[in-house]
Amino acid sequence: MEKEINSFYETYDEEGRLSRDKMHMVEYLTTIRYLDRLFAPCSRILDVCAGAGRYSFYLADKGHIVTACDMVEHNVNIIKSNPNADKLADISVCNALDLSRFENNSFDIVLCMGALYHLGGNKQQAVSECVRVCKPGGIVVLAYITKTGAVLATINGDASNMDVLLKIIDDTDESIFFNLWPHEMDDIAEKCGLERMHHIGVDMIYPVIERLNNASDENFQKYMEFHYQICEDPSVIGASIHGLWIGRK
Repeated sequence: MEKEINSFYETYDEEGRLSRDKMHMVEYLTTIRYLDRLFAPCSRILDVCAGAGRYSFYLADKGHIVTACDMVEHNVNIIKSNPNADKLADISVCNALDLSRFENNSFDIVLCMGALYHLGGNKQQAVSECVRVCKPGGIVVLAYITKTGAVLATINGDASNMDVLLKIIDDTDESIFFNLWPHEMDDIAEKCGLERMHHIGVDMIYPVIERLNNASDENFQKYMEFHYQICEDPSVIGASIHGLWIGRK
C-alpha cells in the first residue's frame, strides 16, 4: 500500500489542492480559522502529514516552531525546495504509524491531516503515536474523509456507479483511501486519550460547494460566514467530504 500511496502523490497536485479554486478554499479557510483561534503563540508543532507544506509554512509564518514530515518522499522534496524551507525547524520523511524518532510529550500541538485518509484498521495506531508525542494538555488535530461525503462527492450524473460507491460504506473499497463515520472518529480519538474540543465538517457537500466557483468574492465571503456558523452541526460533519477532529490530551 505504501508504494501505491507514493505513486499517487507523485502525480497529484498536492501543492495546489487547497488553493485550486473557491470550492477547495473552503476546507483551507475553515481549518486555519480554528488553528488560529486555538494555538497558543510560539507553539512547538509537529505536522505529521505535511503534504507539500501548506499548513506548515502558514503556521511558521505565524511564529510557531514547526517540524514537518510526510511519508511521501515526493512531498518532502517539494517542502525542501520551497524558498521558505529555512523557516521550518526540521523537514523529514516519516510514517504516522511510527514516530519513534520523536520523544514522548515533546510537542505542544500535533497535526495529523492526511495519514488517516490512507489507513484502514490501523488508524488508532497512528492516532496513538500522535498522542504519545504530544505534551499533556496539548492539542492533536486529526483530518479524515467521511463515508457519506466520499459517496456524495463521487456519485455520477445518473447514479450508475452506486455499486462501486456502496463499497465505500461497506469497507470493501480497494482504493488507497479509507473513510470513517464521524462517530468512528470520535471513538478512535477518545480511546487514544483525547478529549474532544471541536468536530468540524470543513467543506460541506461537494456538489453544493462546486457552485462557489462561480460566486463573486463578496458572495463567497458571505457563504464562508454562513459555513462558519454551521460547520460543527452533526448533519454538516456527516455530509462534508473532509472532517476535522480537534482534541486535547
